[in-house]
Amino acid sequence: MAFRTIHYQLCGLSYVYIVVPTSKTRQGEEYIDLPMGFIDRAIAVRIIEARVPIRGAEVVFLRKALGMTLSSWAKELGLSAAGIMKWEKAPQKRLSRVNEAAVRAFCAEQLSIKLGGKWSELVAHDMTPRKLSLRMHKAA
Repeated sequence: MAFRTIHYQLCGLSYVYIVVPTSKTRQGEEYIDLPMGFIDRAIAVRIIEARVPIRGAEVVFLRKALGMTLSSWAKELGLSAAGIMKWEKAPQKRLSRVNEAAVRAFCAEQLSIKLGGKWSELVAHDMTPRKLSLRMHKAA
């Protein structure tokens, strides 16, 4: 099995790079050797743990990575679907610190990530990274 670095733009986030295991078919075609949904879930975990700023683009990605509709996401956060849609329609606009902390805490819970209760652990760093890299391993 080989590993390959990919600028993974399918997630809608321009800064994500992944190192993935690849295999080849009998015809010699290369493919990513990971189960469906594994990559998006791993990226979501990394975004939350690395305290990446939450903008509209991250909201769209995280919501979809968790397999949630706009309505179910809004309901869980105690907001209106229209409010969430407003975030999503502004992909480069960062959420307020309070909303960012709420989204991070909610996603951490859904992804079974342990975060401390400190404000500093819920609010992101100041800037979106130029490059967020993660290495994927085939699940056992």
